[in-house]
Amino acid sequence: MAIKGIKFKYLLVILMLYVTSTIGTLYMLFPYTILLYFNRKLYHKLCDYSLQIWFGFAVFLLEVFCGIKIHMHVSKVNKYESKKSTIALMNHRTRLDWLFYFCILYRLNALSQIKIILKDSLKRIPGPAWAMQTALFIFIRRKWTEDQIIFNKFIDYYNKIEKKFMILIFPEGTNMSQDSIQKSNKFADEKNLPRYEYVIHPRVTGFNHIFKRMYSNEQIDCIHDVTVGYRGGKMPERETDFLAGNMPKEIHFYIDKFCCEKIFEDKNEKPKSEILEEWICERWKQKEEFLKKFYNQEQLENNYETNASPINKFYLTMYPVFWFFSLSLIFLLTYYNLFVRSFLLIAFSFYFYQQFISNNIDNFIINSLK
Repeated sequence: MAIKGIKFKYLLVILMLYVTSTIGTLYMLFPYTILLYFNRKLYHKLCDYSLQIWFGFAVFLLEVFCGIKIHMHVSKVNKYESKKSTIALMNHRTRLDWLFYFCILYRLNALSQIKIILKDSLKRIPGPAWAMQTALFIFIRRKWTEDQIIFNKFIDYYNKIEKKFMILIFPEGTNMSQDSIQKSNKFADEKNLPRYEYVIHPRVTGFNHIFKRMYSNEQIDCIHDVTVGYRGGKMPERETDFLAGNMPKEIHFYIDKFCCEKIFEDKNEKPKSEILEEWICERWKQKEEFLKKFYNQEQLENNYETNASPINKFYLTMYPVFWFFSLSLIFLLTYYNLFVRSFLLIAFSFYFYQQFISNNIDNFIINSLK
């Protein structure tokens, strides 16, 4: 079924994600708020568990309901296992790369650790924005003088509460489009660099700052370099392509895990920021060469081990089962019970106040730490 280019199946996915994120925030996340003043670690543990149930539901919708095949390939050479927090770097082929990456995080058992950098304008979406702020996703304003303060605030908060996390960064700054490719080519010409066809020249300021802050706090020991490639079907350039059902048949993620100390090894004479800039530029150069072979279906180097084990669809099905029974019970209780309706009003008023009158939920959580 399609309505003016929109396929009902994919519209249903968006609606289910919206409803579950909103209801889950009001009825599951809000009750934990009081714990911020008594047991902060328990608060984050319960929030992470609840958010993982929603992320897992998103994985079910993508892989089982929509039938997208996800392939994870892990480097045989660069395979350092992190004991601390990590930074995940990824090329930004489409505006939905972050959503598809949930499927990899599910396989890595890291759904509860992920922190995504998003545009500040997304904070204005009632419901999902409340959940994303509770998850402490990082919202930036694209003004470096303000953004570096935001980065410091979040990183230092996690350092204070001694919480392990993974922050996803797209060094290219934006997804590939005609406009971004032209800007990348202009930059390459000005700096006497080669033009890229499959990636965009990376920006290093934000990555350098985040790494430096985490490294000085002794929070990080590993960087994941993730290369994403799409095969078959159509490329979902933007959110409207998802609604139209323009989806790939397969998405491949190639993951290299680098020990931070190895990156700096034998380069003590240079500042770490300069080493990192050279390293990430070299990685993007290799991505360009790798993706050229990938999209031209040439023989790839045998440096990756493919996770051939099929995903446990029965276990994934537990997520929609949970949401079906939870939503049914919540709707029934809300309809028949005055106390539950009063609770809903209080929860909604709290989030409405934090979003539109006060300083947003994420700042409320961070500022409550004294």
